[in-house]
Amino acid sequence: MMKLFFVFILTSTIAFAGPREEAEKYLGRGSQITGVTSRLETFTQMFLGLPYGVGGPLGEGPDGRYDQDPLYRFDTFDCTTYVETIVSLALSREAGEFERAMDNIRYENGEVDYLKRSHFTDLWWIPRNISNGILSDITREIGGSQVLIARADINLPGWLKKISLAEIRVPSASTSERNALLEELRSMNRFYTMEVAEVPYVSINWILKNPSWIKNIPTGSIVNFVRPNWDLTEQYGSHQNISHQAFLFWRGNVLYQRHASASSPPAVFELPFLDYIKKFENHATMKGVHFMRVNE
Repeated sequence: MMKLFFVFILTSTIAFAGPREEAEKYLGRGSQITGVTSRLETFTQMFLGLPYGVGGPLGEGPDGRYDQDPLYRFDTFDCTTYVETIVSLALSREAGEFERAMDNIRYENGEVDYLKRSHFTDLWWIPRNISNGILSDITREIGGSQVLIARADINLPGWLKKISLAEIRVPSASTSERNALLEELRSMNRFYTMEVAEVPYVSINWILKNPSWIKNIPTGSIVNFVRPNWDLTEQYGSHQNISHQAFLFWRGNVLYQRHASASSPPAVFELPFLDYIKKFENHATMKGVHFMRVNE
């Protein structure tokens, strides 16, 4: 089943290339909504029920050297591309502005290149989007004395060496050409070194013991789920701190989480935040949550 789904994603990327007309359609639906938080809520609702994008549904577009999946699309998402797409829509009023926002959120200095893509949420995605002014880290602001620090050893050479042939998504390339591109990409490891990423977080166990604390979480927040120094060396060649991303919105007295999830169902859906984190009580690796705000 996984293999068949993966083939579908590969073969469908040309058909669903995220044309400007699609972006304009969704932006038009939100044209009367003002305020970033209200726009975030509106756009997150639009995509509820869509399928989860296995393997990462976005790349560098038709000009990409290693991954020619579209720069944006609206038919399928993984957790990060859902967050990126929603934030870009919320901050934009027309398609060109949306496209620039997507590039700025996903890439260092907005430069569309596989090696400038923010592959590591903790090391690149979070600090880059704070630096460019799109997001603010509010974990310490709302967590106070309960804030802990996750530290991970990011093995960038190890990550590049572990990249698989499945990551080379160039539909016109032959198998031998794809293998050559893979070897070229892996060889870039010589330009990278080990780095340390740090992320502040609030313990899930502490929140579950003090559930009223969640009233401090502003509606429209982005939540990053923290697994301190999570060992993924066998799969991806490195440790990391973040495993999932989502939005949080208050509806009455209930804080809901909206996200693209690979778990059942593999789709974009919502559920109460406390219900979601209960399954991680005393979890071996999932320890906490980190919060961000989308800036006006």
